[in-house]
Parts: sequence; C-alpha cells; structure tokens
Amino acid sequence: MIRSNLSTLEADGALAVLTLDNGPKNLLTEPEFIQQSVLLDFLRDNPGIKGLVITGKGRHFSHGADVSLFGDAANNDISRKLEAARTLLRTIERLPILTAAAIHGGCFGGGLEIALSCQFRICAPNAFLGLTEIMHGVVPGMGGMERLYRLLGREKALSMCLRGEMLTAQDALQAGLVTTLCEGKNPLEPAKTFLRELIGTNTSLQIRTILETMERAEAGVEDPSKGGFEQVLAEANQAK
Repeated sequence: MIRSNLSTLEADGALAVLTLDNGPKNLLTEPEFIQQSVLLDFLRDNPGIKGLVITGKGRHFSHGADVSLFGDAANNDISRKLEAARTLLRTIERLPILTAAAIHGGCFGGGLEIALSCQFRICAPNAFLGLTEIMHGVVPGMGGMERLYRLLGREKALSMCLRGEMLTAQDALQAGLVTTLCEGKNPLEPAKTFLRELIGTNTSLQIRTILETMERAEAGVEDPSKGGFEQVLAEANQAK
C-alpha cells in the first residue's frame, strides 16, 4: 500500500484501489489528493492493472474542500493548488484503463468532481451527490462544472451548480449522474465486480484502443479508430 497526501493506493489483482482518507468526511485539505507522479509510477510498475476504483474510507466518499481554507486563498496559493488538482483529474480521465468511483455517504463539491473524472459511478443507496460550492460563495474549481455539463446537459448542470442542489442516489441515477445503484452501504466490492465484468478476458491493448478511439472521436478527430484493429490483431497473432 502507498500512502500519498490524503489517500492510499493499492493493487487488488487487475484493479487498483485509490481510497480518500482524511478524517470522518474525507475533506480535501489539499485539492491534489494524490500526487500525479505517484499514481502514474504505480500504474507503470504494475502493468497488469486494467482498472481503477476510487472510493472514500469510512462513512463518506468525500465532502469536498475544507471550507475553512477559503478565507485565506491568497496565502494558500489556491490557483497553483487547483491547477495541480485539475491536471490530476484530467490524467485520471484519460488513463488507458477503466475507472469507476464507488460512492457512499456524502459526495459533495470536490468529492463529486473527483467522481466525475471517472468513466463510471457505482453508488450506494445512502449517498447524496452535489456540487455545493455555491453555498460557500464560490464555484467548483476542479473541472466539475464542465464534466457535469458534458454528462447531463446544460439545463441540469446549471440547476445543480447554481442551486448547490444535492441529489439522492435514486435521483442521481434517474438524472444520469451515476451508472448504477448497488445494494448495501458499501459500494467498493460492487464497483470492483462491475469493472472486473467489463474487463473480462480483454487485454490491456484492447481496452486502451477502445478508450483512445472514443477520446479521439470526442475531440473531433477524423477516422478515430484508424489502425486500432490492425494493432490489436497483431498482438493477438503474436500471442498464439
């Protein structure tokens, strides 16, 4: 297990598990909850990992930023810290592996911004989710507004951001904010099972090729899947 900043990182077979761990609410006293280099080095040193689950220790995923730090933004060099967090979340969003957030309890502010950087969100029935920064006189600062817009559309994203709206797990499912609800209060094992079923017998190259093709398609690249089939076929033939 690796301890970094406000989290722990460990391998579980073909999965990595990143656990937010900072007090009862898993507050993000530092926006960069794990150093990007630590995460990337871990995945490089464990090439068999095909999926990442992000969750929170204890009762909550994360209540987001420690609001007591907002009043001293200049002294805390908030712009630099937020940019480090935004870079980290962009890195997670673009990882060549499958990613899922296992959400339980409170998932607010920066916590939801972290969950939005994952491809899937597996949610316990007891969860509440929202970008609640507006209630503290600020706005989401880690890329959550644009990710929410891309996921839910303009109308719903505006409502959630401007009202600081908190959704129940069921409402979040109906809105399309979460992928599926699990049974019980701890979504970690269901999230692992979800990713393992998606991974199946697929190779890392197959997963990476699919993810990269979709990323290029979203970016408007012409013929985004070009060359993918041939590359995967070559690996399959070599393995025979």
